[in-house]
Amino acid sequence: MVIGSAFGIVSLAYCILIAIVYLYKRKAYNNNKNLTSLFYGLLIIGCIIVGIIEIVCLWAIKNLNNPSLVEILCRIHILADIQIFTLAIVYCYVATVDDSNLTTYTRVRRYLGIFAVIFDTILYSITLALPIEYNAIINPHWILFRGPALYPVYALGIIVCLFSSYLIWRYRKTNPKEITIPAAYFGISFIILALIEVIYFENGINYIYPLIAYFMIGTFFTIESQDTILLNSAEESREEAEQANKAKSNFLASVSHAIRTPMNTILGFSQSLLEERNLTEDKVKRDAQDIKEASSELLELINNILDISRIESGKEEIDIKEYKIEDLLREVNSLITSRITKDQIDFKINVDSNIPISYKGDSDKIYKILVNVLLIAIYNTKFGNVSLDVGGAYIGTIFKLSLIISNTGHTMSEEDFNKDFAEFSNETNTQGTNKEKLGLIVAKRLVGLMHGTIDFKNETGKGTRYIISLDQEVIDDMKIGTVLIESVASSEEAPLDLGGLKTLVVDDNSVNIKLASRLLKQFNLEIVTASNGQECIDLVKKEDFDIIFLDHMMPGLDGIETVHILRENGNEMPIIALTANSYSGSREKYIEEGFTDYLPKPFQYKELNKILKKYMGQ
Repeated sequence: MVIGSAFGIVSLAYCILIAIVYLYKRKAYNNNKNLTSLFYGLLIIGCIIVGIIEIVCLWAIKNLNNPSLVEILCRIHILADIQIFTLAIVYCYVATVDDSNLTTYTRVRRYLGIFAVIFDTILYSITLALPIEYNAIINPHWILFRGPALYPVYALGIIVCLFSSYLIWRYRKTNPKEITIPAAYFGISFIILALIEVIYFENGINYIYPLIAYFMIGTFFTIESQDTILLNSAEESREEAEQANKAKSNFLASVSHAIRTPMNTILGFSQSLLEERNLTEDKVKRDAQDIKEASSELLELINNILDISRIESGKEEIDIKEYKIEDLLREVNSLITSRITKDQIDFKINVDSNIPISYKGDSDKIYKILVNVLLIAIYNTKFGNVSLDVGGAYIGTIFKLSLIISNTGHTMSEEDFNKDFAEFSNETNTQGTNKEKLGLIVAKRLVGLMHGTIDFKNETGKGTRYIISLDQEVIDDMKIGTVLIESVASSEEAPLDLGGLKTLVVDDNSVNIKLASRLLKQFNLEIVTASNGQECIDLVKKEDFDIIFLDHMMPGLDGIETVHILRENGNEMPIIALTANSYSGSREKYIEEGFTDYLPKPFQYKELNKILKKYMGQ
């Protein structure tokens, strides 16, 4: 038994050592778990179990006088051999086939498990019908079992060799090269030693377990080497970082062109107005209108860049609040109609009279989604119609809000619609960034963030339809009824007359103070200004103010510290935060700090009028 046990003990020792080092390194290196590592782990455990069973069988053959118990142990050994070979087949498959062909991890694991159980059951049933022999044909100290019951195991070993060879050849372009050496070593060694055993030793020796152990050693130092996996992972991360940097560089180069275009208009007309000697009122208004449109275009591009940056970094969050769908649509209509510069385009919003009147959701993101998709619909339409159809229906307790945007212009290609930010960034576009396409990418990301769907359909001769579906919680189930939203740009609402009321504007930037003062003068307010937080506190102690506009980012006492002191001193007047932070949740953040509301920069007359009407209109 000495020689027979030596093979098993040495092989078992190697398997235990491999298991300890492999599991320790995988945990220490925090390498990713996948199907390959799962089945290799099972192979290691299986090899240890087979080694223990083999030593027990050899001891039983030598020392037990109970033939029935010895045969049961040997049958268990055969079952373990079959299972380890089956695991080897599955391991070769998952290690060789490209991950993209394995669909989903859970599904493949389930199918492979079912296959292994069925295959092992059939093969083991065959071995049970065949006899086992015990012999010491070479040496009285070489005790082992043999016989026809082992023939299916050897046949399975040959299948492993042939199958692994086929996989290596079939996926030679994509499989990891490290699998070739241990697979080839196992296949050649198994076939040669099996032939030697059958022909020369007349089945008198058994190489199955040592060969499996050596296969484990070969894979441990090649494809399953945790050091190599760590180095490969680091190399992949480096390449991904280089590609990301290249994409960012391409994107910034392209965006710079898009930024310079409206900037050229703004600076050009501003310089012209400053240097023109024969200015007329009409010319000033026309140039000012061009400057305003270019500024709006630039602001839209910057907002999209900031939005995609927050989404890419995972910082964008859902801001749930109650809203009325009609108010949201009027906001959308107001912006879109102001952006339509072609007389040949007719824009219309159609609202299903049966949908609920108010909802709970992220209305700010819905607004961005609608605006961005409508702008690309307008961009692709030279003449004809652009429409927004709003409807929906209950699916259980959830209301599916349906937003369908249609245009009769140029149809969008599926390639352009499916383009993501990474592909968009890698484009080499000598004409700069297409801000409308960037807006569509932002819209798609926001829809995904809200767990909604967006799709499009091209209709020959009719144009494109963008179909958006969002799950919304209904607050007021009352039907909205007939909603008329004019398709022409509405005129600016007349400013409130707030004569007799006093406001304080606090900002460390003199230009911002000048702009705010000019806008506030239209409301007939008495305006007082301050350049820092401490000056604001001192003025509030001396004078009474009806409303305060307070900048957030200031040297010394910033806006938040200033509002804390004002509230602690018992001041209850409305305090509006002036800030460039316009991301989701900003309003709630400033209200928590003590502000009454906030006005994002660059603020315009329309937003300012809304704030004053809300807090001073009474």
